[in-house]
Amino acid sequence: MMKNSYTRTIHFLSDNKAKAHPLVKAIEKTLDIQIPYIEPDDLMLALQRNKHRILMVDHSDYCRLNSKIRDLPLANKVFETIIINVECRLTTDEILTFGHLKGLFYKKDNIEEIAKGCCEIINGENWLPRKVSAQLLYHYRNIVEAQSTPATVDLTTREIHILRSLMTGASNSQIAEDQFISEFTVKSHLYQIFKKLCVKNRVQATAWAKQHLLS
Repeated sequence: MMKNSYTRTIHFLSDNKAKAHPLVKAIEKTLDIQIPYIEPDDLMLALQRNKHRILMVDHSDYCRLNSKIRDLPLANKVFETIIINVECRLTTDEILTFGHLKGLFYKKDNIEEIAKGCCEIINGENWLPRKVSAQLLYHYRNIVEAQSTPATVDLTTREIHILRSLMTGASNSQIAEDQFISEFTVKSHLYQIFKKLCVKNRVQATAWAKQHLLS
């Protein structure tokens, strides 16, 4: 395996380090590398260490794992991410939850293609399907458009709280639970927020909030 001077290491996120993952084993064998396993509880410590860490996640396990790291989303900029075993095309919102996404591999991809992509990622490149790249490009174009939205908007306290929840990637049901309101009320507030901000969707509203709301 060819390596350059900016070689990073892949770590596989798993809730059981003692259980080998067949695809990870195949990648290790094909590339002749070691992919250490890391558990959710170890992520905080990982933030303080190797900045060139690439986090590999099995998409079929993501929902279960994500519930364990809700306070430490993968969107943290420290982590570059590789998603494997994706069953079908993902929505843009789903893609964005993976943060600094460097690679995405479908379940139908063969081991040679996956290994080649991982090799390129280790050496600093991206390996994303064209449709995923197009989705991300469209998303960032929307961000540019959202930045032209007036910063001074008459938002209520409740609407600001909901915008902050959107920034964390919370769903309508999570917002409803956190705010002690119904999902119908959340949808009503979102409608008013979109109208006030002159945006069309959650992605654009989140982009506006990140630009204009203090953390």
